[in-house]
Amino acid sequence: MKAAKRLLAVLIVAAAALAGVVVLRDRGPDHILLSGATARPLEGTPGAVAVFVTIENAGEPDRIVGASSPDAAAAVLVAPSADTGLPIPAGGRPSLAADGAYLKLTGITGDLGDGRLIPVTLKFAEAGAVTTRARLADPQAQGNAASVGLFGLGDICVVGGDTGEPAPAISLNVQADGDGWTVQVVTEQFSFTEDLVDGPHIPGTGHGHLYLGGVKLQRLYDPVARIGALPPGTHEVQVTLNTNDHRAYVVGETPVTASATIEVR
Repeated sequence: MKAAKRLLAVLIVAAAALAGVVVLRDRGPDHILLSGATARPLEGTPGAVAVFVTIENAGEPDRIVGASSPDAAAAVLVAPSADTGLPIPAGGRPSLAADGAYLKLTGITGDLGDGRLIPVTLKFAEAGAVTTRARLADPQAQGNAASVGLFGLGDICVVGGDTGEPAPAISLNVQADGDGWTVQVVTEQFSFTEDLVDGPHIPGTGHGHLYLGGVKLQRLYDPVARIGALPPGTHEVQVTLNTNDHRAYVVGETPVTASATIEVR
């Protein structure tokens, strides 16, 4: 009998603890999941790291409106629309990435060796604060993308002219599709080659990168993609063409890119 009473007491405590967990989860932004966070020291900028992370949004559209880290003196969202917040579509898995909008932490002290965990908090307009830990990895080279007007830290591949390589061209058509949008990409002298991704550069082949306000939404291995519901405001959709080894195609000094504007009321 005493054993039975002790077992009942244990079950009651366990049930109460589980109920408490459920209540706490209900209060939190459980529709936002941050994963794969990495922090990479920026070459040539002591005490600074770039943070990259995937953001899975299973709820309504949102915006990233700020960021912080107790290990850094300052945290800045590096993106063309950072002053109004970075749009996060409903039902998507966008990312802060080296070849798009990213988080820059400065004034970090201590060892920046591989494996250190840096706490990072992203503040969302609707979901509130969501915290993760970014694992330090190898230093990040700062490529030439910014020199031709692209965002991020990526590099470029110059084609056309006297390079002997074809100069791809791109145009973009964005249409409303239910509560989201369909993006249709039209290319010339270019082929989408998913089977060659991460391989060596082959002229006229590669994939696309789809961006929203500078936030990388996904890679494109075919010419059609869908964007979920967006927060109110004006949003720029942009697609760049990239080589198999992830450099942005550039003709002369002009990136092979196209953009369209979406107005959400």
